[in-house]
Amino acid sequence: MAPFNTNQVKYIQAVAGRQQHTTLKAINKNGVLKSDDFAGENAHVAGGVVVYTPRTFSLSNPLLLAQFALHEFPWAWDSRGIHNNDILEAADFTNLISTDVGFGYSIGELKALDVPLESERGGTAGYHDRPDDEWISSTKRATPDGYLKSLNLKLRLTLPSNIPVAHPSFTDIQAILNEGAADGSSDVSANNYSEFWNGQSLSGSKAQAIRAALDVYQRSHPMQTPHYEFRLIMFRNRLNTIVNRAGSNNLDALRNGVSLLNPGYDLFMGQTGRPRGPLGYRTSSKLDKNMDPNGAPAPYYSGDYWDGTNGFTPGTIPQHSMDSGHGDTTGSSKFPLGEAALTHRDLMTMPLNKNDYVVMRDVRFFLGQAQGKSHYEDVFDFDFNDPINTGDTDLLSSDTLVDKNYRWQCVIIGTSNGKDPVHLNYEIRGTTACQSG
Repeated sequence: MAPFNTNQVKYIQAVAGRQQHTTLKAINKNGVLKSDDFAGENAHVAGGVVVYTPRTFSLSNPLLLAQFALHEFPWAWDSRGIHNNDILEAADFTNLISTDVGFGYSIGELKALDVPLESERGGTAGYHDRPDDEWISSTKRATPDGYLKSLNLKLRLTLPSNIPVAHPSFTDIQAILNEGAADGSSDVSANNYSEFWNGQSLSGSKAQAIRAALDVYQRSHPMQTPHYEFRLIMFRNRLNTIVNRAGSNNLDALRNGVSLLNPGYDLFMGQTGRPRGPLGYRTSSKLDKNMDPNGAPAPYYSGDYWDGTNGFTPGTIPQHSMDSGHGDTTGSSKFPLGEAALTHRDLMTMPLNKNDYVVMRDVRFFLGQAQGKSHYEDVFDFDFNDPINTGDTDLLSSDTLVDKNYRWQCVIIGTSNGKDPVHLNYEIRGTTACQSG
């Protein structure tokens, strides 16, 4: 017998008087992202290093890097051991860490799937069948059973009106100053130039000469203004994931198969066929057999990992006593042999690891005067329509949601393609819809 379609299900529910209560939860988040700010909400520091600072990127030029989780960040492996995701054992769960580590400024977890349950008057949420719909708030579910209908998310990114601009060094404009002087040698010194930018008192002729030189220098820039370039990536693990906490959902998910892969090491694809990320890279079972410490083609993560006591620490891979001649098997290398630290230019164009991750959006956009555009908007629609049955606020505790991965993550990358800082206002608005009753 064929399953009922959506309209038939709605008709049956209406006749039975069930699932008639609509719950709408609002999601609101806004703030300012700044280049080289890798702290974020609830940042904790160990060894003087912030947990969200990338480890494999060249930070010689300003880099904006931030991310948020649609609901929560899944937990995964790091560079402290060798794991096989096809056959999970108890030892695979001893060293797990949140996947927001190393991904720049943490906007945080939106908790989009936290939808509370209404309780009976004088009772406790979850211990009732069907409370009266008349007094149930539209922000709460009526009964534990119901449907997770949809999630609509709107993201708006805008350039602030007062982004600081990096001024050229004195050596960059000294030749222009000399050309403008009558005798070919300007009387403007490096100290005068520093005083000009610090707002100190300076003679009118010297200040005018500096302004004229800066105008000539600026007109020689091909873009006239900083070339602000951004990349937005919305992704999730291809398989289901878990969060490091007790709960039936984790156990049920494990039975159906989960992934403990960490995008901090393998979200992008490197030049030599190995996945890479902000914390390191993942070795290849085909390309790195000589580096495997146990003589078996099992890939492992190499790079830095977060030690809550000592900060970021070089990876440690168990090495068999007979395999000491295989080369670098310590797990501390941050990128594969032959590759280099990632620059902001790499991050704008690097392909993603679509073998292990589902990518909903990967878009590059440009903002600024030269582009005639000051903002970027995007909408993400998730039509779930999945049954739920849980008395907990967190809908992912429902054992009916173990066959899908709802833990989406979004990464925002930005650069000015030069020394100018990058600032970006963000505004996130969303609505989670459920039915119950």
